[in-house]
Amino acid sequence: MLFMLIFVFTDNLNTIMNRKALYILLFFVIVAHSVSRSQPVFRNLSYGLTYERGNLIPGDKYGKDLIKGNNYSSYAFHVSYRADSLRATPSDLSFGYPVIEGGILVSDYSRSPLYHPSSSTSGNIGYMIGLYGKFCRDLFNTGSFRMGYTIANGIGVSTRPYSYPDNQANEFIGSRFSIYFSTDLYAAYRFHPRFEVMLSGGLKHYSNSALGRPNKGANTLGMALGMRYYPSADVTPLYKVYNPSSSPLRRLELDLNAGCNLHTMIEGWYYFLGDPSTRPSRFQVHPSFAASVSAMYRYHIKFSSGIGIDYIRPSYVSESTRLDTAMGGKNQTYSPHILGVSLKHEIHYRQLSLCVGLGYYLHRELGHFDRLMSKPYYETIGLRYYIPHTPLYVSYHVLAHLFRADSMQFGIGIRQPLAFL
Repeated sequence: MLFMLIFVFTDNLNTIMNRKALYILLFFVIVAHSVSRSQPVFRNLSYGLTYERGNLIPGDKYGKDLIKGNNYSSYAFHVSYRADSLRATPSDLSFGYPVIEGGILVSDYSRSPLYHPSSSTSGNIGYMIGLYGKFCRDLFNTGSFRMGYTIANGIGVSTRPYSYPDNQANEFIGSRFSIYFSTDLYAAYRFHPRFEVMLSGGLKHYSNSALGRPNKGANTLGMALGMRYYPSADVTPLYKVYNPSSSPLRRLELDLNAGCNLHTMIEGWYYFLGDPSTRPSRFQVHPSFAASVSAMYRYHIKFSSGIGIDYIRPSYVSESTRLDTAMGGKNQTYSPHILGVSLKHEIHYRQLSLCVGLGYYLHRELGHFDRLMSKPYYETIGLRYYIPHTPLYVSYHVLAHLFRADSMQFGIGIRQPLAFL
């Protein structure tokens, strides 16, 4: 029965996926089936494959002018884990037993032609090959039918980043490595004890987070069809309802974070706009000291919110002055200090948390061009990992202005309760 269903699925997808690739996936499914039945530790795992079609969407008018065709597709193979009541933590119970997924993703942009308007040269983004982790939470579940949302983060490798003059039209991906984010809404139907079909739609994003230039980022909006295989469907997992009183959390916490801010200057990209042939193949990454102090209120096992002061000491002030002056900036103010205040929110799951923030600059003076490209406000998004049995964590986040990445920050921090309420 297992082999019959998989071969039927293979024949139905033969027009949209390569048969050889499906046979490779079939091999992994067979191995997974054998291992899962023989090793109890793997009984909470499931395996799936997904095919997606969508459109490359621009972030501004110039990006729209670059796109002359849209034929985006992607393929993913993933392994998923969902705890049962024997292995669930309070975090699992509070989120309704979420699915944690890891996978390999191949995004095909090679059939979406790009044309550079000033030079009439063509190119494309090529392929992005990525590894990712995904958090999947059901908002509605009847047993056989479920709906929910996903959030994913990972890393991607580009086969055709920007290069002059060979791929000048690809101003979306400017370096070999990129950070990957995605979010989706999904619906899944369990039509057989071992098989589930899934339909999802959402946004995918690749960019180097200002660690290289150019960096418009490849954003795609698409719909995906997938199938998930449950090798141990003969074992019915046990689930129980979360009781908030079993793990009360209401406390004020002090959060201290310090680390390194990594930034490439967009001024450098525009400085060579008149003669792209003189642009450096790699733009210098400027490391700067960064720190933050925040007061966070942990009002639920899943959530904490607060307010903080963010500080950066940019190491590129002299270079910013030089480039700004060369491009006509006069009588400008430059300061080796950046200071902002921001509202912050964290979503906690086990040792991980997703951190988002919205801030306003109290002080940022880096000349005329920086004032044009940045905004008086900023956004942050990133991940933290809390080291077990310690108050310490490691983190990274992207700092952006109106969703345009400005820098990447890596840090280490400490989180300590101030008082119990």
